[in-house]
Amino acid sequence: MKSKPTAVLFVDVCGSTAYFDRHGEAAGHAMVQRCFAVIVPEIERHRGRVVKTLGDGLLAVFENATDLVAAAMATHGALDAANQGSPPQERIRIHSGGDFGPVSFDAAGDVFGDPVNVAARVQGIAGRDQIYVTAELVATLPPAERSRVRPIGRFPLRGKQEEIELHEVQWRVEGSTVLVLRSSMKEEVRVALSIGGRVIEIAPERSRLTIGRVAGNDLVVEDAAVSREHAEVVRRRSEAYLIDHSTNGTYLKPGDGRPHHLHHEEFPLEGGGSFCLGRPDGPSVEYRVTVEFRTA
Repeated sequence: MKSKPTAVLFVDVCGSTAYFDRHGEAAGHAMVQRCFAVIVPEIERHRGRVVKTLGDGLLAVFENATDLVAAAMATHGALDAANQGSPPQERIRIHSGGDFGPVSFDAAGDVFGDPVNVAARVQGIAGRDQIYVTAELVATLPPAERSRVRPIGRFPLRGKQEEIELHEVQWRVEGSTVLVLRSSMKEEVRVALSIGGRVIEIAPERSRLTIGRVAGNDLVVEDAAVSREHAEVVRRRSEAYLIDHSTNGTYLKPGDGRPHHLHHEEFPLEGGGSFCLGRPDGPSVEYRVTVEFRTA
């Protein structure tokens, strides 16, 4: 397979696990299909090709970064318009990630290569309604189009030894007032975990905490039901997520919501609550998420 420079885009529905839990499998799948019915035409209209759907997300490719950025902005805008009139809890929200680099295509049209992995992980860092792309993708944009993006810092990516620089595509900026507000204010998310009298916070210079049975994790929990690398709590700008990587799963108990069993999936954390590792009565970790606004 020959490699070809390609712009790779991942789009994923936010909060789908909670939606499926609240409404059931049939309604959840119908919600995902409604989302795809809105965003796929926008991708194709901007000369993109949907390679495949992955549950509540999709992978698309473009010949250049300009088309990817235009398509990503259009998908978010079209979905925002489709959500108008719906109650806030019923609105479909997405987050997107993009990268640019050499990839290979097989005979069936599937795509392989490091940019595919990077785009998927960048999408995982983006919060709801956000489009994050790599500096490599931004570097291929014409200078006149780089005003659409702004640097947001360096982030650790699984599989990468060094942090990578990410940019946010500003698809919903309406006039200079929004720009002034966003540049003059900084949202700081604080995440604290506690278990057995131990308290640990995500340090300002870090974006995640790892939890597991073996040394090397930020929070070590010695229990047979806990996996070696069980879960992680990730901070993505103004939001925090619990991500399960374990064999037995994680049992989340939000302070103001219904419990959830996470197994190789993620869930947004808000306010306070707890989660048990490995089994419903397993080691319990309490969490507290707070958001502060400060002048940059």
